[in-house]
Amino acid sequence: MPRPTKCRKVCSLPGTTEFRPLGPTTRTEAVTLTVDEYEAIRLIDKEDFSQEECSRYMDVARTTVQQIYTAARKKLALALVEGRPLLIQGGSYCLCDSKDEHCLHSRCHRHCAQPAKEVFSMKIALPLDENKIDICPAFARAPYFLLAVDGKEEILANPATQAAGGAGVKAAQFLVDQDITILLTPRCGQNAAEVLQAADIAIYHTQKGTAQENLQAYQEGKLEKLTHFHAGFHGGR
Repeated sequence: MPRPTKCRKVCSLPGTTEFRPLGPTTRTEAVTLTVDEYEAIRLIDKEDFSQEECSRYMDVARTTVQQIYTAARKKLALALVEGRPLLIQGGSYCLCDSKDEHCLHSRCHRHCAQPAKEVFSMKIALPLDENKIDICPAFARAPYFLLAVDGKEEILANPATQAAGGAGVKAAQFLVDQDITILLTPRCGQNAAEVLQAADIAIYHTQKGTAQENLQAYQEGKLEKLTHFHAGFHGGR
């Protein structure tokens, strides 16, 4: 009787499970990469794990990892060279719960992707109107900024409000100096956006509502990134 295959630990399921070549092809038979083979490729080729590290993470022998990895590389080569569709499915695997002794927490997708941890590690800024409740439609000359981090909030006056010129850049630099990581705003000028993006600050587009409502919307994943930046904003709000 054959020995049962030991379950291979996998960090998370792949986000994309089907790849197909563009253009005409005479080979329609798909190559199937198992989920554990995909994980070996991800850990060794993308995350730069050694085979020893990979074996500890997947909770199998090093020789098993070597077999899985070799088989996966041959399948990838076959799909690329012969222009075949590539599917990722099946295999003998179990999903990591990020709790066992072999879990490399700092490099684990499931551990790093826990929503509560991500929310509390972000320092979020929102432009506030004079009432300190509503979102100000003009980022550069917003009277105040709300800063939220680790469940704590503070409201700071915007030093760029009375600037004779370049208010957007000054407001953006002020937020950079506050070490924010996320900006929620209804609009933003191109020059200010360049300052923020150079500091790796992500910019999201707010919805109608108060600052607190938009903060909650961001935490629930309901806001989209701001992709259009105006050349300048002049006139009243």
